[in-house]
Amino acid sequence: MSAETVCVVGCSGFVGSHVAAELLSRGYNVHGTLRNARGDNARWLMSDVASAAGGGNKLSLYGADVFDKPSLAPALAGCGGVIVCAGSPVIAPETIDLMLAVAENVSDAAIEAGIGRAVFTSSTGSTNPPEGEPALKNEDLHWSDPDFQFETGKFAAVGKTRLDQIVLARMAASDGAFRVSTINPSMIVGPAFQPEPVTSLQRFAAIINGERFADKYPNSSMSMIDARDLAALHVSAMERETASGRYFGVKQSWLWRDILQALERAYPGYAMPAADPDAVPVRATQFDLTRQNSLGVNVRGLDEMLAGVIAELQRRRMI
Repeated sequence: MSAETVCVVGCSGFVGSHVAAELLSRGYNVHGTLRNARGDNARWLMSDVASAAGGGNKLSLYGADVFDKPSLAPALAGCGGVIVCAGSPVIAPETIDLMLAVAENVSDAAIEAGIGRAVFTSSTGSTNPPEGEPALKNEDLHWSDPDFQFETGKFAAVGKTRLDQIVLARMAASDGAFRVSTINPSMIVGPAFQPEPVTSLQRFAAIINGERFADKYPNSSMSMIDARDLAALHVSAMERETASGRYFGVKQSWLWRDILQALERAYPGYAMPAADPDAVPVRATQFDLTRQNSLGVNVRGLDEMLAGVIAELQRRRMI
């Protein structure tokens, strides 16, 4: 019996490359899309990511542009599912147009190809109510306001909020023919396939090297997840027939104080700055992880995540 094929839109990104590797390790064939299927990214995808394949399954690359819906058709042909990880690290108004194209064109192209299940990478930025942070954040109940986000310059969050709205509306209109899940992470950490260091690696290298938070650290919290666990959540959401709607993609939110203390444990050469004795620690964001836990993925804790970050930084000689 031949292996099932899944399309990964945006397979050269941090999340997309890990999703492709996770699918290959589970025995799927993968059709991966990227802007240029013969460019520099294709080389490491076909070596490092493709090495996750077991048995006879394989990775095939397709050039595609999410602004050009017909260009997606070859990669989607013959696929039983699609996982969409396309995005941009740039925080600018143009990001909104990109996420609208991702939501609309990939959804419509998948429906036209007869694909009945899709998973999209979104963000916790779509779950921030304008009236303020709730006592317990729930992805079913809490939504950001795109207009308010735009006014405050949170363009990436606008794009992700609109993405959630569009793809879930496509599911509602399909009368059960198109099952959609979105996975909503915050900071994504861990090892990376890309030759160039991803944003989270750059940020932690800057902290350790004394270029960031050198004198003081922010009195705020940050939620994180390892990229490998986030990939597993995407694949599990696709595989589980009962999965649909929004799911957080986080372990929890920690105060930066606690993150830096864990960083000291992971890398003894680092010493965090002294705490402001007058600062009253804020309350870390609290997540209702009931839905995320239903996907059956055991997510790494803070110490294990940062150990992976340190190992990757050392491998790249960034610290």
